[in-house]
Amino acid sequence: MKQGITALQHQYRDSSNFRKRSALVGKFSTNRYPWYRWVYDQFELSSGAAVLELGCGPGSLWKRNLDRLPPRSTIVLSDFSAGMLRDSGRNLDVNRSRLSFCQLDAAVLPFRASVFDAVVANMMFYHVDDRPAALRDIRRVLRPNGRFYATTTGREYMRELNTAATRILQIPRHTPSAERFGLENGFEQLHSVFGQVEIRRYHNELRVTEVEPLIDYFASMEPFISPPPERWSALREYFQNTINERGEIAIPIDVGMLIARD
Repeated sequence: MKQGITALQHQYRDSSNFRKRSALVGKFSTNRYPWYRWVYDQFELSSGAAVLELGCGPGSLWKRNLDRLPPRSTIVLSDFSAGMLRDSGRNLDVNRSRLSFCQLDAAVLPFRASVFDAVVANMMFYHVDDRPAALRDIRRVLRPNGRFYATTTGREYMRELNTAATRILQIPRHTPSAERFGLENGFEQLHSVFGQVEIRRYHNELRVTEVEPLIDYFASMEPFISPPPERWSALREYFQNTINERGEIAIPIDVGMLIARD
């Protein structure tokens, strides 16, 4: 357990690894409806809304939607990583009067009951070990008509690509995010605490024509993976041969949002 926590803290010590993975999706997505705009469009936020984001990362969700914040709203961005909060603060410095930042453990929220209209967990809830406890605390801090918005992956998310990389890099298979908290099993996890749960899917596919962004994507997962240099060379050769043969590598991006409320 200690080793796993240490690796997670190293992985998210700041936003550098996050940016590498986001760059792959941002450059080769076929869906022209930007992910962060789609996520925000699912929210129901009225004037004066109080919102808590868990695992805010570099603040990308709010950076892409600063023009859409409800009047007199209060947005609290939180993360367990001080480095992430520092990067988020830099990215959102122009609007610091509307935003506040808090370092916390998502399973133990330091807030009074019934203070938020919405809690957001964007591609992070699968990292929470004690999800039942976290969900109970999320429900506690939500107001009676509040909603919990959790984006996550489905089982098909990059499955073929991840399988090939695991085989070529000769690394142990890690439990995919979707098996911990995904679009297929997240419904039941949320329904154990909330009365109503809805699933919405965001349809996307990557069509990748360059090798290095793919290598950067997997390299950003260190220290969870640590293959020797020759394995990286083999993976680079595999990607290049596939692109030469097919003209591109098509990658399904199976993602979406679960929305929970009482």
